[in-house]
Amino acid sequence: MPEEMTPHLIGQETVEGNADAWGEFDGRQFRDGALRLVTRSADLAVVRTVGPSAEAPLFSGGSLSVPLADLGEFPYVTPVRGGVAVARHDSVSYHSRGGAAAWSFRHFPWGDGPLGSGACAETPDGRHLLAVVPGTPDAAGQYPGDRCVLLASDTGELLDETLLPTFSASYSLDAPLRGAPAFFLSGEQGQDGAYSWRVDVADGRLHLMELTSGTARVTGARHDSVVVQDVGGSWLRVRRALPDGSLRTECEVDPERLRGAQESYLMGDSGFVDDSHVIAAVGEECWSEETEHFLFDLTDPTVRRRVRYPVPVGMDAKALGDGTWLTSDGDDVHRWRLAP
Repeated sequence: MPEEMTPHLIGQETVEGNADAWGEFDGRQFRDGALRLVTRSADLAVVRTVGPSAEAPLFSGGSLSVPLADLGEFPYVTPVRGGVAVARHDSVSYHSRGGAAAWSFRHFPWGDGPLGSGACAETPDGRHLLAVVPGTPDAAGQYPGDRCVLLASDTGELLDETLLPTFSASYSLDAPLRGAPAFFLSGEQGQDGAYSWRVDVADGRLHLMELTSGTARVTGARHDSVVVQDVGGSWLRVRRALPDGSLRTECEVDPERLRGAQESYLMGDSGFVDDSHVIAAVGEECWSEETEHFLFDLTDPTVRRRVRYPVPVGMDAKALGDGTWLTSDGDDVHRWRLAP
């Protein structure tokens, strides 16, 4: 059985709206290596940036609050230069801090046929906005698939696009590598399928490299390695990129072995705590509300520790890659590190 460990609590803050936002696709998003927490109400979006220091306070600088109207169902809000961008069911728009829309890129709507939801993110140089939108049905009404598009941040002009093999998926978009203009895009189609890609922008063009397909998606990235997790929660693998572009499995984790032969499933997004450790949440069912968190050592995958927290925590953890991770309990957000 895994040994138990108690982590060190670095800081705690109450974030209004976090209980609803934590499980949303835009609620926790990496941008240029920093995690942003995004909360939304009917007419306001608030963006907070988790600080780079593994010491209190939890957030760096002030929060960004932008008034937004008509968000509709399943919007995706992301911070951009001077404001936010929003992926809605029928458009992608770019807003100032005051909420005014600088431009809007209209597309065939999610939900009027497609049932998925999009995502968007600005490149670190502020010149381009990546977005995932539905394809446009042809004259016979055939849906071609979802699209990854590249828009000019200042005008919304369509610069490039790539047709994806996914149909009406729900998307997440992260940039966990600080100083690297690389995004990790994942599309989930329920429990039946998923894809993940690395997306780079060069010379005003999109460059996508498929990382996973079938029933797995990327849930974490660090240097040249990714955490790949089965969407049904049956397994987790850490894979390293080789010079030829292929991925080699470095280690694999079976959740049932973590909990000692009990039926178990991985929950949430497993990820890199640092170069040597991955944290994962495990529950008794695919959608368990109660889970246990486990840390395992990449240098020796047989070393696995059950995390025992001194305060209540929610279903899953969010690894930050700097030796720390976040948990939440309702609106309370906690940051932890390995005990010295």
